[in-house]
Amino acid sequence: MAKILIVDDEKPNADAYKRALELDSSLYDIKTAANENEAEELISNEDFDVIITDLAMIDDQSGMRVLSCSKEKQPLTMVIMVTAYADKMDRYAAFENGAFDCIAKSTPGLKTTDEIIAKTKTALFFREMIENQIESQKKVTVLKRYFDPKVFTQLENNADVLTLKSRTITIVFWDIRGFSKACEILKAFPEAIAKFLKDYFDLASKIIFQHGGVLDKFIGDGIMALFGSLKERDSIEDASSAAKAAIDLKLQFEVLLEQWIKEWNLYTPEIIKIGLGCGMHTGECLVGSVGTEIRDQYTALGSAVNLAARIESRTQDKQILVSSTSHARLVKYFNFVDAGIINDIKNIPGDFQIYELIEEIK
Repeated sequence: MAKILIVDDEKPNADAYKRALELDSSLYDIKTAANENEAEELISNEDFDVIITDLAMIDDQSGMRVLSCSKEKQPLTMVIMVTAYADKMDRYAAFENGAFDCIAKSTPGLKTTDEIIAKTKTALFFREMIENQIESQKKVTVLKRYFDPKVFTQLENNADVLTLKSRTITIVFWDIRGFSKACEILKAFPEAIAKFLKDYFDLASKIIFQHGGVLDKFIGDGIMALFGSLKERDSIEDASSAAKAAIDLKLQFEVLLEQWIKEWNLYTPEIIKIGLGCGMHTGECLVGSVGTEIRDQYTALGSAVNLAARIESRTQDKQILVSSTSHARLVKYFNFVDAGIINDIKNIPGDFQIYELIEEIK
């Protein structure tokens, strides 16, 4: 039986979420907490498979503290953040700290309880899949998942490459547009969504590795990859590899999506419209292996990562947007169109020119 904790200081909301989940399945053991203090008490005494927490309770960071507490206790707990104040939620910070997904209560056309049901089912499926992978790969180093097997052999012989260092790299984010709506449409068939995500992640990993990139993390239905992170010096080749990976995944995702739409048509008559957006930025980051004895990860840290994520958030279906630093390295080898200026990036003041990557020049 899956153990679920709902944390919300508005009792009607907590009761509504609990009732919806209980009506959807009798296999849930659900507890509620009225605030972060009650949640932390429960988390300290019990292990939960999924935690659904409001963002703003005692203050605007209450949900983030619940997230942090849950991950310290059990890294495999799937935490879903919920808020009515989307402008107060730093989605990147939530994902960076281990959130499985984020839900805005005010999302047009979506019923919050239905989305919670769909996301909870998907989270449980992912947790089971991860547990199975861990069980079957206990002897495999955790870091191995981030690298092409050919590269990992070299890393085993030179572990110093993983030491945290400042490097100029190209960071790439991908995210599926319209995914929350697709989850809502297919809420009765969570495995159909979860298996699609697995195929998508497998495809993306393969393409990232083919182009010499490092898989940083999966973020809900998003992906973060690094290019040039294992090299001492900045290289146009790294930005070019990132661009080629973005174009390849854009094209191959369309093939994968066409196959899955045929599958989804067996379950629903409603049209499912999803698409892939991609954002890219070249900048200086701290790159290396960070973590604790419980959880270790090879990743990039710094404002350049945040900028890449913000650029990705501006993309539409099939669109690849890049910063001016990436554009400067690629303009001789790829075709671009001007995509305008952005100047409203949270915590990063200034005007930033962005470009849409169209194709490689043959």
